[in-house]
Amino acid sequence: MQLSKLVSELLVEHDCVTVPGLGSFLGNFKSAHYDLENEKFYPPSKQISFNSQIKANDGLLAKHMSEKSNTEYDLSLKEIHQEVIKITLSLKKQSVELKDIGELNLNKEGNIVFTPSLAKNFLKDSFGLSPIYIKELSKEEGFNKKEISFKPKVRSIKKSKFYQSAAVWACLIFGASSIYYNINNDLLEQKLAYEQNLRNESFSKVQKAVFDLGSLPSLTINVNRKASQFYIIAGAFRVSKNAENLVATLKEKGYDSKVLPLNEKGLNPVAFEGFSNRVEAVKGLRSIQKKENKDAWLLDINSQK
Repeated sequence: MQLSKLVSELLVEHDCVTVPGLGSFLGNFKSAHYDLENEKFYPPSKQISFNSQIKANDGLLAKHMSEKSNTEYDLSLKEIHQEVIKITLSLKKQSVELKDIGELNLNKEGNIVFTPSLAKNFLKDSFGLSPIYIKELSKEEGFNKKEISFKPKVRSIKKSKFYQSAAVWACLIFGASSIYYNINNDLLEQKLAYEQNLRNESFSKVQKAVFDLGSLPSLTINVNRKASQFYIIAGAFRVSKNAENLVATLKEKGYDSKVLPLNEKGLNPVAFEGFSNRVEAVKGLRSIQKKENKDAWLLDINSQK
């Protein structure tokens, strides 16, 4: 199985591709730019970054592999897990090259460092556009006005107007597309920043609950079942189908999983389980982080109101 090829194919259609157990490759729009050092003009592209904290399975990669190789979903997930183990072991000795995507390395702290590759442009709207070499002219290489002889050519007035109109439309279309992609890029960055802030707040609350549980009664009897207030979150998805796939997987493992209402970011959070008592929720979180998903986090729905 060529894991890099599958990830590369998905990055053309998606802005986030998660490799379960390894991390997520994120695509952010980057405007056309000029590289002064290499004297290259690059077209608009999708810049790839890597986040090792987002590694919970969202079903996207396994489903794509299952369809490409005509195998069962569980078997595809198992092959991905084996490939991740190989990559993890290789990183302890040397860097790992993912074709067309980039290079993975371990730093001194043992964290994965990603260096993106510029060999492939994952932005569909820039398909067929390659970098252009543009060299800045020095004064010595400039034009000599005396050496330039201008001979006017007779051209059709209709053709001239046609080319002028075409040039105007090209500028308008390029300008509009640049505005659209810049807005889209800003929204994506705001979404990722919001999710990170939400994780940090929840993690702070969990730490407080772990080290300061307060005085607890020796016995608590609940006559009526209370509505769940605390949820252990497995992941959040823009695509509702991915959220439903994860819920189905967690239910097969025995969890009372469910999809929570859309948050302010427009994502569908998926919960392992829900609790009405914070102390019980913290205990459940510890257990899930230990045996299931160390990146799971606790959500207090009242704090979102």
